[in-house]
Parts: sequence; C-alpha cells; structure tokens
Amino acid sequence: MSEQEKTYQFLYENYPWPDPGTERGCPYSGIALQLNEQRPGYNGKPWTCPKCIHYFSEADLDNPGQYKGKDCDYTLAQKAADSAKAAGSDD
Repeated sequence: MSEQEKTYQFLYENYPWPDPGTERGCPYSGIALQLNEQRPGYNGKPWTCPKCIHYFSEADLDNPGQYKGKDCDYTLAQKAADSAKAAGSDD
C-alpha cells in the first residue's frame, strides 16, 4: 500500500494543487474554471474550463501571455455567434 501512496504523491508533485476555494478564470474565455478533485489515480492538471474543456496547471495560468491572441472552440463559437448577430442587426 505504501508503494501506491508514493506513486500517487509523485503524480501530484507534477502539478501543484491550489488551496481549496481558490478561483481562477479561463485564459481563453475568462469564465470561471472548475477546480478538479485531487484524488488518488488522477494525474491531470488541477483546472478545467467547463466550456472549452481545456485543462490548466497553475504554471499555465501564471503565464497568460501564451494564450494571447488564441481562441478555443468555445470562444470561436462565441465570436461566430456575435458576428452573425451583428450581421443580422445591419439589415
């Protein structure tokens, strides 16, 4: 059992986990990110955007410049909807 605990601890060391109650916004859309549950067997990043389904680590979110000028599927769909709405209002 102790070997499994060490393995899980190793996995968590790859991605520092924020304190419970921490809130962050998606670097693409700005909407609130979901903080994933830190549990044994989960070795993914701690944050998920519920709209674009991208996963983020604290390091990702601390470097927002890497997302500047980029879009996810959700923000592209929002832009297309906004464009269609604007084009429809010109008539």
